[in-house]
Amino acid sequence: MFYRILFLFFSLPLFLLSVEAAASSNNPHEAIADDLAEQLAAQLAQSSQSDNQSNIGITRWVLSETLKQPEQGDSLNKLSHQLSESIYAHFKERNLSLVEFRAQNYISIGEEGSTILSRDVETLEQHPEVDWVLVGTLSRKDAGTMVNLRIIDRRNQEVLAAANRYVPKHLYWPNKQAELVNGRLQRH
Repeated sequence: MFYRILFLFFSLPLFLLSVEAAASSNNPHEAIADDLAEQLAAQLAQSSQSDNQSNIGITRWVLSETLKQPEQGDSLNKLSHQLSESIYAHFKERNLSLVEFRAQNYISIGEEGSTILSRDVETLEQHPEVDWVLVGTLSRKDAGTMVNLRIIDRRNQEVLAAANRYVPKHLYWPNKQAELVNGRLQRH
């Protein structure tokens, strides 16, 4: 009995660690966002204009052909959202200074819960202190998407860093038979 308890005592933490590692490794969006953040952070670190005190704002990524966000039902809509949101954590891991310009000056409390984030321009800071902006475009290519990112200096529109990554479609639109592409239903 003593050995069973001892075995459980030492094997439980290992089990929990392996479950946690498997959960994050099963999310391809995290690996992609991490790779893109690494490319950008490395370029910023090598840049002569790099300033760790510069604040970066992150925008939602758009289609390269139209410079508009993908429509609901388009496979790139979810990809754009998930990658642009997850890159926040990957930038903070690399000690980059981020600004959440969707943050209000107060917490909104409602039936659904409480939040500080908003897209209502009337409640947001009119001139957020953002020095650099991360922008991204998505381009359909072969059986996937090319994700292109740039960090732009707002003062002079100079591109300070750029990164790209091809994302196979099966990673962001698995087992789907149809989607909206340019407003048209496309079957696969």
